[in-house]
Amino acid sequence: MSSVDATRVAASTRGATARGLLVADWRRMRGTWLFPLTVLGPVGVTLLGVILFLLRGEYMLKPFLSGEKSGFMVVTEQLGMIHVFAIGLGAALLASMIVDLEHRSETWKAMFSLPVSRAGTYVVKFVWCAVLLAASSALMTLGYSSLVVWQRLGAVPWADLATLGALVWIASLPLLALQLFISTALHNQALPLTVGILAPIFGMSMSDLAPWTPWTLMTQALAYATGGLAAGAQTESLTGFGPAQVCTVAVGTTIVLVLCGTLALARREIR
Repeated sequence: MSSVDATRVAASTRGATARGLLVADWRRMRGTWLFPLTVLGPVGVTLLGVILFLLRGEYMLKPFLSGEKSGFMVVTEQLGMIHVFAIGLGAALLASMIVDLEHRSETWKAMFSLPVSRAGTYVVKFVWCAVLLAASSALMTLGYSSLVVWQRLGAVPWADLATLGALVWIASLPLLALQLFISTALHNQALPLTVGILAPIFGMSMSDLAPWTPWTLMTQALAYATGGLAAGAQTESLTGFGPAQVCTVAVGTTIVLVLCGTLALARREIR
């Protein structure tokens, strides 16, 4: 089903516009790399953990065997920052791919000739990206649990894993909103993808950036969830935001950026 046909079905669903738009985007996303990408990221991070344990397992397990660190800390110390980078990169890729469906087929004009809300269309795309990103973060925490079981690092710390996955996901929402705004505004997705790839590399590792910026907020969430430790940054004072602060800043920034995106799309002249 084409983008226009799927949206026409949504527009004809009287009294259920939001549900219709969600279904329309679901139909458009099938057959794309959006769903495989949601799984490939966590699988890649988990496989990297397997490789690290195979190559450096004896060294990595010393703090656990000596009682200095828990199994959860051993795993997240090695993979925490990779988790953050993977979620940040995933946000850029998902945002770019979900609007590229419309950019490539040039169906924006045809879609908005139908009785479909532009604001609703934009919000639905953000919601789908956020859901896929949440699934990806959850799968990563399941990957951590498999590493804990495989290496016999004690009981699986489900509460800690849930905190890590949820807090990093919430902290990633402003970055997702920013990437969706850029990807929607530009027809050529080269620049949004470049920003999405390079910005996390530099931004997430710079402790001198303001903690509320989209690129460092996830690092703040990671630092809290792991007790202040992150691979490659054990000596840096990363933590400063508690969970309430992370959630407040993330939700507030996300709302502002999504509103900016909806207003920009609503006023945009579609050609």
